[in-house]
Parts: sequence; C-alpha cells; structure tokens
Amino acid sequence: MKRTRVVAAKTALAAGVVALGLTGCSVTNPAVIKDPYPASDGIDADLPGTQVLLRNLIVIGAEQGAEAELIGSVINNGTEDARVSIQAAVGETGQPSQTTVAVAAGQAVQFGPGSNQTPVSISALAVPPGNITGLTASTSSGGRIDLNVPVLPPEGDYASVTPAASPTGSAGATEDATAGQGETATEDEAATGDETATEEAGEESTPTSTNNSKRKQNQSEDETAAEEESAN
Repeated sequence: MKRTRVVAAKTALAAGVVALGLTGCSVTNPAVIKDPYPASDGIDADLPGTQVLLRNLIVIGAEQGAEAELIGSVINNGTEDARVSIQAAVGETGQPSQTTVAVAAGQAVQFGPGSNQTPVSISALAVPPGNITGLTASTSSGGRIDLNVPVLPPEGDYASVTPAASPTGSAGATEDATAGQGETATEDEAATGDETATEEAGEESTPTSTNNSKRKQNQSEDETAAEEESAN
C-alpha cells in the first residue's frame, strides 16, 4: 500500500514539473501569431489616426529612371469609405508620381498590373533595384505616413511584373478617330454643298428653258397668223 502511494506521489510531482516547464516556455517564447511579420519581401504600415493598413509593399523596376510598379495591398478596416493616395519620390522626370485609390469600408484593394488589381505606376524610378525608395501614403481624412519601400528587379517571382500600359496609345487612337470623324464631316459638307449648288443651278436654269419655249411658241403663232393673212 505504501509503495503504491509513493509511486502516485512521484507521478503527480513529475506532472507538475512538466506543466511548470511548459508554462515557462510560453512565458519566454510568445506565440508567433501575436508577433506578425511581413509574409513577403514587402513592408507593412498602418496610417496613423485611421484604420487603413498597407501590406507587403514593394516596388518592381528594371533600372533607375525607368517606369516601375508598386505591388502590395491596402485594407480599410473602418466603417467609412477611404481615398488613399500613394506618392512616389521624385525621379529623373522631376515630377512626382501620385495615384489615388478608393477603398470601400471593410474591403481591400490589391496593387499590381493584373486584371483584378489596381495599377499604381511610378513614372521614373528614383533609385536602382536593390535599394529603397521613398513613398508617401495619405488619406483624405488626414492620415499620412512616409515609407521606405524596397526596390527589386523584375526577376524570379516578379519576372512577370511589368508596368501597366500607358494611356498614350489610347489617347493617340482617340485623336486619330476624332481627326477621321472631322475629315468625314468635311467631305460630307463638301458633297452636300455641291449637291445644293447643282440643285440651285437647276432651279435657275428651269425658268430660262420655260421662257425660251414660250418665245418659240409665240413666234410660231405669229408666223401662222401672217400666213393666214397672206392667203386671204
């Protein structure tokens, strides 16, 4: 009986030591889920005074001065819609690139050149790949933060990332279409003018022809009357 009690006591003591050890581990090593970290090469940021979150931001560009693309996402955890502006550091063009994105309450918007993404292009990259470039994110409600975003070349996982198509081609097509419409309208007007002139000329010539016919008819009647008088 005594041996049984001693064994039970030792077992309980061992269990207590194990539990204490596990508790100590949880104190010195917090759960990973409580210590979030970027899941990719990009950076995370929260706009001060708002519930707008920026996640996994990274810039993909081939070389300094070239057009680049921002990859990442913006999340609006607020109850109201937000307008988030992303402005890049001034590149060789001397003009800052700025894009404003509307994010509905409780929704997220993905940045990128994909069909289901919103393109955020940088007209001229301020630094070469392998460096960091400055971005400023702000909202219409006043939240603002300056960011240092890594720049990577379009290689490996990012080989398919290319800047969104420039609207220049569309504008050119629009101008060509407009010019074509103008030329067509001019041709139509010219044709209409010619037809109108022809019709007017026809109308003017019609009375002249009628008058000539009447003159010939009167002359014929006069000749007939003269012949009858001579016969008498």
